Amino acid sequence: MNFWETTTHARLTTPTFLMSIFNGSLDNMEFQDAQKFVIRSVNEITSRFQQVPGSAMLIRYIQSSYQDDPVRSAIELVLVIFFVRYLLSPSYSTKDGNFVKLTEEVSLVDWKEE
Repeated sequence: MNFWETTTHARLTTPTFLMSIFNGSLDNMEFQDAQKFVIRSVNEITSRFQQVPGSAMLIRYIQSSYQDDPVRSAIELVLVIFFVRYLLSPSYSTKDGNFVKLTEEVSLVDWKEE
């Protein structure tokens, strides 16, 4: 079975390994079977990532950056996570009318000259 082999169900396309998780096959797995599944999945994800153009350059950058300054690498990781979270957050419309309405009326009742 190929990692990217897909199953179509109710107009949704889902990788088959996810389908195997949801139909309870992991509940009956022993620890060694689960460990083999995780290792196989990580190896497959790694091999797919290495096929992406520019991934080797990214891996070299991360390795050299971590070797030179691990604190900087941790800060960059936090910034990348924040950036992805910011991109995936919903945008808010400014046309909803959910703001303070301004008028031309001015009240000088509570105003005192200094």
